[in-house]
Amino acid sequence: MDSLTQAALGAAVGHACWHRQLGRPALLWGAALGVLPDLDVLLYPLMDNIQKLYWHRGISHSLLFALTGSLLIGWLLRQTRWKEKLNLQRAAAGIFFVLLTHYAIDVFNLYGTQLLAPFSRHGFQLGNMFIIDPLYTLPLLAGVVIAGFRRGRPGWKANRLGLILSSCYVLFSLGSHAYAHHTFQRQLAAQNIEVQASLTGATPMNTLLWRHVARTRDSIFIGYYSLLADRPRQKIHFDRVSRNEDLVGPYRGQRNLEAIEWFSRGFWVARKTEQGLALADLRFGELRTRREDPPDRWQYIFAWEIGDDPDTLIPQPREFDGFSEALGVLWKQLVKGQLN
Repeated sequence: MDSLTQAALGAAVGHACWHRQLGRPALLWGAALGVLPDLDVLLYPLMDNIQKLYWHRGISHSLLFALTGSLLIGWLLRQTRWKEKLNLQRAAAGIFFVLLTHYAIDVFNLYGTQLLAPFSRHGFQLGNMFIIDPLYTLPLLAGVVIAGFRRGRPGWKANRLGLILSSCYVLFSLGSHAYAHHTFQRQLAAQNIEVQASLTGATPMNTLLWRHVARTRDSIFIGYYSLLADRPRQKIHFDRVSRNEDLVGPYRGQRNLEAIEWFSRGFWVARKTEQGLALADLRFGELRTRREDPPDRWQYIFAWEIGDDPDTLIPQPREFDGFSEALGVLWKQLVKGQLN
């Protein structure tokens, strides 16, 4: 999730764990610890673009780091700042919960979080929330701000209410996600689309309009489904995008292609460029200025170029034309749905 959300969640959890012992500074300590795992990007200058893909949300987002880091950081803070206020057990437990909740909401989106690093690079992902969702963040922020201005029981109750409301929203998103995913799978089966792998993800800043990506032997199928426009016997239209598997043949075995394969979980499409080959990760969506735009006019959120040098991976710039029109397309799909 975005840094503001992680800081707000960390502050809320830190206050819940330490408000009696630390008072309002518990908010600041929780916020700082809440963004700590994402500081792994500070090492980016030492890495190439391939290493960056593997590194972000890696060891700093692992259960091993949460266990060892909470003990080490708790001990250090006890020696320097908290000696008279917190024992090691309470300090480490609070840090552990701040880190664990950071990992949990990262798992909610589709990027992938390596909880078992360094023993496994598997990225855990659910897709029930977008990376930015104000309906999750605002209750946390409100509770944290009130707790910052109100001492004692009123501040504690406001912070607790913020945590409860945001958690209820997470539960709603999980139920909405499960229902949408089942609807997509049923529609794919009804349309005789043989799927090898598929996933459902939330669209920007809501949990009512869902996007499904299904991979077949040679194609990617993309469909949208809105809970607001749910109608009996509604047929979901799936856009087919050719993966162009034949284009990647000359690059098989290269380090850059293997990194994209791992990161995208195979949900990529390829196209030829003057420099070599461009690959886009379709998990993160596409921008289209009109609903009927064909795939060759789509703009992708995550895309890279590779060439004959196996160590070269060039992210394509995220400068999108027609961004407001693309948001309008999503809004119409949310409100009116997508009927065939």
